[in-house]
Amino acid sequence: MTTSGKEVAHKYSMDIPHVSAVEVPLVVANKDKAIGMLGGKEKIAKIINSVDKSYGSNTNSGLSNGEPHLELRLRDDPFHHPIQSSLSVNEKVLLKVSIPKKSLPKDYYTDPSKYTVRDLISRSNENGSPHYKAHPVGIIDKTFSFKAMADFQVSTKNNDLVQDFNRSVLNAQSYSDLEKYIGKHNNFTSLSDYKDPSTYANEDHQLPPPPIFSPIRFPFDYKYQKNPLTSIIKDEESGEMKVISKKGTLKLHTIIVDFHSTSVPSSAAPELIEIYEKLKSSKDLQEHSFDATLLRCIEWLRSVFDIKPIWLRKQLEDIAHPDLKRVIKQALPYVSYIFKSGPWRFCNVKFGVSPKLDRSFWEFQSEYFRIPGLHFNSNPKYSPRRLVPKTIKEGKGNENLTVSEYLLFTGDKLPLTVTYQVGDIIDPDIVNIIERSQADLGDHFYRDMPDFQDGWINRQTMETIRRIIRYKLSRIVNEERIDHNKVTQLINKEFNENDDDNDVSDIKSQDKIEGDVSDENEGDGDDEVEEHNDQDAMDIDPPEDYENDVISQIESSEIPTTKSLRGLVGLIKQDSLNFE
Repeated sequence: MTTSGKEVAHKYSMDIPHVSAVEVPLVVANKDKAIGMLGGKEKIAKIINSVDKSYGSNTNSGLSNGEPHLELRLRDDPFHHPIQSSLSVNEKVLLKVSIPKKSLPKDYYTDPSKYTVRDLISRSNENGSPHYKAHPVGIIDKTFSFKAMADFQVSTKNNDLVQDFNRSVLNAQSYSDLEKYIGKHNNFTSLSDYKDPSTYANEDHQLPPPPIFSPIRFPFDYKYQKNPLTSIIKDEESGEMKVISKKGTLKLHTIIVDFHSTSVPSSAAPELIEIYEKLKSSKDLQEHSFDATLLRCIEWLRSVFDIKPIWLRKQLEDIAHPDLKRVIKQALPYVSYIFKSGPWRFCNVKFGVSPKLDRSFWEFQSEYFRIPGLHFNSNPKYSPRRLVPKTIKEGKGNENLTVSEYLLFTGDKLPLTVTYQVGDIIDPDIVNIIERSQADLGDHFYRDMPDFQDGWINRQTMETIRRIIRYKLSRIVNEERIDHNKVTQLINKEFNENDDDNDVSDIKSQDKIEGDVSDENEGDGDDEVEEHNDQDAMDIDPPEDYENDVISQIESSEIPTTKSLRGLVGLIKQDSLNFE
């Protein structure tokens, strides 16, 4: 149709029937079979006629329980889990498209699936004048679609018990059929029968399947992608497929020393010395490259280790220039070694320095405390004070080596670390304890030889320091007032070798137990609370025969169930596991 030389669209009357549509996720070759899979014509008509447009306005809105919906059954099985339909009430126009036979491709009737309606229309229009006709024949106001996932399925055709249940119960024609079935399975009619596990052992899995396996209706795209840094290879010996990393782990070559070792390293590992010499001799290092930054960090660390020979890594990261912070972990093995156990655990020690040979190194001993359920805020609301650690002696330039007070134990503020060097503690009570002990005990303040647990300091002084820190940390964490009378009691409390100090049970000092430290995580066991915050490991350990003591007390009260409780001990107790 043209008007004044312009082509306009055809106009059609919309006084046409309203119809409903059912979209199935199938290629329908047999319409009768497809209708049967939906429950038959009568059921489809009943559902369509019972649905009002007020049921929903969102496209593909799922129907809830109680609302009429169609079910698509993919196989004939009473225990089959059908796919539930979704209803859309958005209106659509149903078009009838007529294409002359002479415009159809020659192979259309032999393989019609090769062509879409759009392809056929395009072909019929190749001559310039349209050979197809299209006009509306109906308005679709209800659309039932099956876009939900099919639930997990169980085939019951080889399940004798289920087939018998289907014939005798689900398809029972009379009460006598049910009576025969119940009589044949009379072992399930009494409650006492279920007390015998052998009655319902179900070794052959002959029970009917549950009505639903998964409540998830629509698929969710988790966007799983292959890790670009891994590759799958076949093990030549076992033939199994293994996932390996394509990115080699940067080996730090940190030298790790046991507390009982009789000597300490005087220089870095040979591999690091070779790398360092290459970096120094290289003349084409870019200013902000990793290698150039690493070289600058090594030189800076040597200068600060000359001032203070033993450092905690957190303090070094706090005082380092922002450009150097990212390479401190890689640079430390060039200038220091670490103890994997003992009173200087978690500390980086300058090469050639042995804190076990001189009692003046008591100041650098580290104490680590576990805090259950504590998450530090790394961004305080206000800027903290910066202080020169007490273990740094006065000297030119040393006044610039200031650390945040949140890395030191102040006794009244929540810290950002749980590891402290004894000489850097600025809590007045701790400082007074140390000064008073040194004045009262003189040379007896020190041990003749450093102890694995307490280092150079005498046991009573160290236990008093730990008690005070544990108590104050527990109060600060719980936002409770510190009772100075309690602090005085802890200071004056007589030391007892077997004292468990049960007054403070929610925070304990870590037992310094020897353990293997791999190159893969070397230096990571420092004073970061997130790395040690293990709720199960926080509580004070009970006595070795704790459960027997409890049961013995129950037996003394003549409770008849004691025997059953003793049998449960093996079920609820989890022994410690040593992982390699």
